[in-house]
Amino acid sequence: MIKERITVQDIADALGLSRTTVSKVLNGAPNMPEKTVDKVLNKAKELNYKQFSYFNTYKEEEAHFTKGGTFALFANYIPEQFHIASSIMACLEQKMREYGYSLTIYMLNPEDVNSLKLPQNFHPDKVDAILGIELFHPEYSEMICSLGKPVLFFDSFYAPEREPLNANILLMESRNSTFQMLNNILKNNQLTRIGFIGDINHCCSFHERFEGFKNALAANNLDIDSSFCITENDIQFHNPGFFYRAFSNMPQLPELFFCANDLLAWKAISALKQLNKKISRDILICGFDDTLSATPMDNTLTTVHTPSREMGIMAATILMTQINNPDLPVSTTYLNGEIKMRSSSRYVN
Repeated sequence: MIKERITVQDIADALGLSRTTVSKVLNGAPNMPEKTVDKVLNKAKELNYKQFSYFNTYKEEEAHFTKGGTFALFANYIPEQFHIASSIMACLEQKMREYGYSLTIYMLNPEDVNSLKLPQNFHPDKVDAILGIELFHPEYSEMICSLGKPVLFFDSFYAPEREPLNANILLMESRNSTFQMLNNILKNNQLTRIGFIGDINHCCSFHERFEGFKNALAANNLDIDSSFCITENDIQFHNPGFFYRAFSNMPQLPELFFCANDLLAWKAISALKQLNKKISRDILICGFDDTLSATPMDNTLTTVHTPSREMGIMAATILMTQINNPDLPVSTTYLNGEIKMRSSSRYVN
């Protein structure tokens, strides 16, 4: 009988390692031995652990090989199962195999990124192209672009003062879709207290969503009130109890929170529940990405649906085109999403 849910302990038992060691690797802890990291990640994929199960949803014999080669994917951390990155990575690998390429994933730790070190087992001469996901470190991104390979980043750091990267950038259209979603809510509700949650300098997409937020308020003759906004450095959002404390310290809660992605919306909703606040009755909330489809919130959170499957396909297509036409200039590509108006943005009695 196949076990349906693989745990950290299962991986630890299979490798003869402690549960703590395995957990540290899966959470991207620094200073972990490279061999241990490789063993844990390979075993996690083999056992279909959480997001790694996405990589085994196709049959090897069904892939159509046209040419041999390798793509390298640099990931700054292992995305959570309802983070958009997990779905993109799954579709990307499947599309690569259809082209006859393999995809090797390199998990980066903060120390290597900050010291501009490439993974020890990465050899640029053995890869055809490089991708980066959740990689928003300017200097590290520039270093990758200097390796002489076609490069594509899923989103990028926000730093308008820097020279553009010599890389393809693939993003969701964020500014207009955020504006349209919030403008719809504001036109149908008499709201005056609106809050934003997200590090506006975390990445280009977050900044563009903040711009859409600002434009929607301006169109409805509303000013931004910083007392309703949580825009600290993104690293703070991972601290236990952060949102509960932030909400508790607000002189007054807003009537509507816009969160820069659904993961932040989920954390905000959890904290609001601790404060005995009910969504749609006491406060409205909306997010971005539509990545909570595996949770009971699937039909409740107003959000913008991100075509993550298509993003994986598009990334593969862009890089294959550049490999076959090396003189083509790099490009920045936006994919449109679809606004999903749901009950979290409508007041009910």
